Amino acid sequence: MKAGGKGKQPKRFLDHSAALGLAESIADIQEHKSHIKVEKHQLAQIGQSRPERSPRISESKAKLKETKALIAAQRSESKKARTKRRKSLNKSTLALPRDASAAPLAKKKRVSFA
Repeated sequence: MKAGGKGKQPKRFLDHSAALGLAESIADIQEHKSHIKVEKHQLAQIGQSRPERSPRISESKAKLKETKALIAAQRSESKKARTKRRKSLNKSTLALPRDASAAPLAKKKRVSFA
């Protein structure tokens, strides 16, 4: 032990009335704060009504939106071109006559078990 020390002291808890007093004072402070906020809000509502603002879009966002639309249009055009090319390629391959020398596929033999 240290010289002049008191040694181990017992814990002192608040008694019931002190705890109630503390809770009451905290509640009063919070209520006062909320009352002030309500008054400020009411004064702001009475004093001025805000005019409706139209949403403004910044230039960079407008430019980005425009660029995205342009890219989407280019993408759809290229997709249409690919589809058209593929269809024309299919038509051209179907239009060619088959070689007569190509042997027809042999018929499959059927097997039945009795």
